[in-house]
Amino acid sequence: MTGLGRRHAASSVARIAPLFGLPASLPGNAWASSSRDRVPGLDELLSPAGWPYASAAPVEPGDPGRFNALFGRDAAITSLEVLPARPDVARATLRGLAALQGRRDDPETDEEPGKIVHEWWPRAPADLLRAGWPVRDGELRYYGSADSTLWFLILLASLGDRALEAELKEARRAAGGWLARMLDRGGGLVRHGPRRGPGGLAQQGWRDAIDPADPSQHGGGILEAGGNAPRPPLADADTQAVAVVALRALAELSREERWAAEAARVATRVEEAFDPETIALDGDCRKVRGAGSQLGWLLWADALSPPARERAVERLCRADVFTPWGLRTLSSEHPQFGPEAYHRGAVWPFDSWLGWGGLRAVRPQAAERLRRGILDAIEAVGGAPELFAVGPEGPEAIPIANRVQAWTVGARWALENEWDARSLSWPIAQDAHHRSP
Repeated sequence: MTGLGRRHAASSVARIAPLFGLPASLPGNAWASSSRDRVPGLDELLSPAGWPYASAAPVEPGDPGRFNALFGRDAAITSLEVLPARPDVARATLRGLAALQGRRDDPETDEEPGKIVHEWWPRAPADLLRAGWPVRDGELRYYGSADSTLWFLILLASLGDRALEAELKEARRAAGGWLARMLDRGGGLVRHGPRRGPGGLAQQGWRDAIDPADPSQHGGGILEAGGNAPRPPLADADTQAVAVVALRALAELSREERWAAEAARVATRVEEAFDPETIALDGDCRKVRGAGSQLGWLLWADALSPPARERAVERLCRADVFTPWGLRTLSSEHPQFGPEAYHRGAVWPFDSWLGWGGLRAVRPQAAERLRRGILDAIEAVGGAPELFAVGPEGPEAIPIANRVQAWTVGARWALENEWDARSLSWPIAQDAHHRSP
């Protein structure tokens, strides 16, 4: 990070923090240390344009290495994780995603005006073509993500680069328009599904899945306790947490109070709908039960009032979710739990990083145990694993997991340097319902 970059990052903290009662100097998230400028393993994951691939290509026999492409959600989160040291990665990611931003309505690819791409393969893998994904002239531009657009907005505001904000003004406006339409369509929540074309993802939050009830999907996606896929359109808790922060980001970027007011409304709606045992609402607004790491996302987003926050913290810290090596995506007490299940029991370092960030403000000792545990698990498993299982003997590698995942590289750096990305998260100012005194 150049001296100019450090000064700009620090001035961004100083500019935003006082608006919301945060200290302008954030010693826990110190920016200006040259020893932190290097992010081990990151450069090997960067594209020629400077944005991160979601995973490395296979690095050893048995490594799936299956996401060596631009994934909107992954690139934005990775960029946020390493933002203090590598703002250049955030700039490249934002420009790359803006260039691919949706311009029209296309049911086959899930493209919509303002929507940020889920994944882009200039040359799509053969298995996606065989599976009926919307590959055109060898290229795949697929937009089936409920939250890539939200992370794009969060990253743009977190960077605090006024010149880039001006450059991407129309992209930001289009993304805000998409979010507003989604909230209107979803009754105040961001919902996804059903698919309007063949191929693609049936569930489109970060716990995405082609068919969550299909055993070949390795436990991906969200299921009801009985094993059925919830009826779409689905509103998952993780996406709602990110939507609240994205609305605050729009308020900061546009200086328009309507976005802050909408953030407050959505936060209230989220608190009403999502108790600690609810992971999603189905298309009939019935609760899909399942405590898990989504509680950490709600804490990271500061989307809950103090009483609801306390209930979320208490539930998150129980041993069926909080392990010595990270947060389980789903409680070990849930009927659909499996220690190696992709989104229904395994531990993801990036996911636990967000939970650590939310937890440290209210339970610092528990958060520190979590931080150290995640780092120990990454070292024990080796590489930068996409996810891992927690068994009786501790963390264990999962065959389906990519060995080098970008947002694990980012999470490791962020945890080592105690960067939670919440110094530029936008709690609702002077709102007693959402902020403790």
